[in-house]
Amino acid sequence: MRKPVTSLVLLLGAAAWLNASTVVRLSFSQLSTLAQRVEAGRIERITSYHDPSSGRIMSRIEIAPWRPLGANAAPAPLSLEMTGGAVGDLRQWIAGFPNLQVGDRVVLFLAGDTSTPLGPTVGLWQGIFFIATDPATGADIITDHRRRPVVGIENDELVLGQAPGEAGAPGARPLPIPPVRQAGAGPLTLNSFLGRVQALRAASAAAAKR
Repeated sequence: MRKPVTSLVLLLGAAAWLNASTVVRLSFSQLSTLAQRVEAGRIERITSYHDPSSGRIMSRIEIAPWRPLGANAAPAPLSLEMTGGAVGDLRQWIAGFPNLQVGDRVVLFLAGDTSTPLGPTVGLWQGIFFIATDPATGADIITDHRRRPVVGIENDELVLGQAPGEAGAPGARPLPIPPVRQAGAGPLTLNSFLGRVQALRAASAAAAKR
């Protein structure tokens, strides 16, 4: 049996841009306000293919309409093109990028241009969050790109709990989220998280109109 050939997508041609802006660590406010839009949904289909013009493996991610952020936003199907995936025995991915799978529920902070080789999200992996179920309460909670529970937001930074392993490596399976009870803190619910994001975006929009 042949083993899959795995390669790391370095994107050398974009190295200067990467170092200058894309992977700079973003605060929660920056992440919330730099995003062109923020959407939550469930991944329904992933189709990977080889792009002959670039030589890269690309994946088309189709997300079921669920919960766009904004009072006037109507649910609509979402389709994104992302670098990385598996075609035959060849697998490629961007270092540090989470392994997306059919069935994942996600919150995406989308850039204005979602068709670049660096992916559609603001700050690469920083703009991807997973939604999990808190086993203690049954509520929807928010986890970061490595599926670590977000237990709070302090000083404009995420406060993270511990997941029972790393889930970002290619081929890794999603891991269950354990109850997080660190210093009395529980996981941040999805509604609380989206409420914080919406408040920051509203305040930024109001400031821009002054």
